[in-house]
Amino acid sequence: MQTPTKGCLKDVNIFTRCRGIFFGFVLLLCSLYGCYIIMLFLPFLIFNHHRLWRVSVDRGIGFWLLLPISLMDFLFGTKFSVMGDPIVATEPALIIMNHRTRLDWMHFWSALYKINPWLLTTEKITLKAQLQNLPGAGWAMAANAFIFLQRSRETDSERLAEAIDYYSDLNMNYQLLFFPEGTDKSPGTTERSNAYAKKNGLKPYEYLIHPRTAGFVYLLNKMRRTNYIKCIYDVTIAFPERIVQSELELGLTGVAPQSVHFDIHRIDIADVPKEEDAVCNWLNKLWRQKEEKLRAFYQKPVGKRSFTPRGTDIVWPVS
Repeated sequence: MQTPTKGCLKDVNIFTRCRGIFFGFVLLLCSLYGCYIIMLFLPFLIFNHHRLWRVSVDRGIGFWLLLPISLMDFLFGTKFSVMGDPIVATEPALIIMNHRTRLDWMHFWSALYKINPWLLTTEKITLKAQLQNLPGAGWAMAANAFIFLQRSRETDSERLAEAIDYYSDLNMNYQLLFFPEGTDKSPGTTERSNAYAKKNGLKPYEYLIHPRTAGFVYLLNKMRRTNYIKCIYDVTIAFPERIVQSELELGLTGVAPQSVHFDIHRIDIADVPKEEDAVCNWLNKLWRQKEEKLRAFYQKPVGKRSFTPRGTDIVWPVS
């Protein structure tokens, strides 16, 4: 698998670096301006119109997401290939995806736009709590009812439960993006994943890290108890040519992935087991299948890397 060279600031020209800095500056400036726009909706909360507040913010931020999508296309030329089952915007669902880089959630916006632009207004994300401190963007994500997790089982369970209750009480149908691996795949997390696999008699992964089943099981059970889930979307993300690991790398070097591929598989909630041990086994089996899918993807020559479609898959146009 081709990966970017460490210390690649020396390997890119000044134009490419300026492109990355411009990308970061525009997103920061526009997110700060967007906060002022969101504040115009605050009277809805003051006068107890919570649903109107929620609809307004969902749409406002959903439209703002067109900015990073457009910049990735026109500024960096990144192409997005999406195939599989369509995600339905009118049904509450759980989306699980492997976490290859810290930018996966941003790349996924382009996939959602291809499937149905309105999905940008109905997708919610679980994020690391540190991201809530980002200038402008942190407050906007909080206003958009994203869920910030602290890697504390007690605290995170409470936050997940409150969020699902909030979505359900408002009778709003959202699709919640959740990364079972808990963090992106890096040399450090891969080493810890391999140590966990050795300790528990599991096979180490080459393209994934082992999922953390406890958080997934709790979230799934909560969504089931609240009757707030119709299906699970299993999403696999892969990078055929170049992997850019972090926001900092993208912003400082101006180097972006040349293309990003997504494979989406819908699983009806009736087909997911209910017992805790069975759910853990189900998720681990799903990850083993995902590992084999990625192995088949990366064993192809760089120019021919793509997912193998199933008979019922939809393949959305790249452009």
